[in-house]
Parts: sequence; structure tokens; C-alpha cells
Amino acid sequence: MSRFDAFTAGWSFRTTTPSFEPGEEITAFVTGYENGSGVARIGDTVLTLTDAAPELVDTQVQLRIEEFDESDHTGRATVLADED
Repeated sequence: MSRFDAFTAGWSFRTTTPSFEPGEEITAFVTGYENGSGVARIGDTVLTLTDAAPELVDTQVQLRIEEFDESDHTGRATVLADED
């Protein structure tokens, strides 16, 4: 193993379009409120939060993924808990 390989062992790059499975629980920030729903953006992935109150914008929350379309990296999630 070269020194470079040893130095970079275990490194990986994050994707700008993460994918999620229904039922998966994640923590994310509510980044906006559009058309009566909260929005959480993780990279270029957009999750609609139908039960989020406008006061949750800029707040970190625990979410459960309800639906996810991997082809366009959009989905719907439910707010489980406010982390603040």
C-alpha cells in the first residue's frame, strides 16, 4: 500500500443527491415553507414535510421518510420531533 493509499484509506465523497428508503428516520433542517408545506433540502434532494408548521423553518428536526422517488430525488416525510 502506498503512503497516499494509506493516507486516504476510508475516505469517501458525499453525493449531492442522497437517496432514502420509506420508513428510514433521519435528522435534517427545515429550510423553507412553500405552498403550505415545510421543505427540507439535503443537497439537491428535496423532501416535502406536509405536517411541518411554518415556525419550524431553520430548525433541525427528526423525520421519517414516507415516500421517495429516486429518479428525481424528491420525497415526502413526516416530522417526528423538533431537535431544538
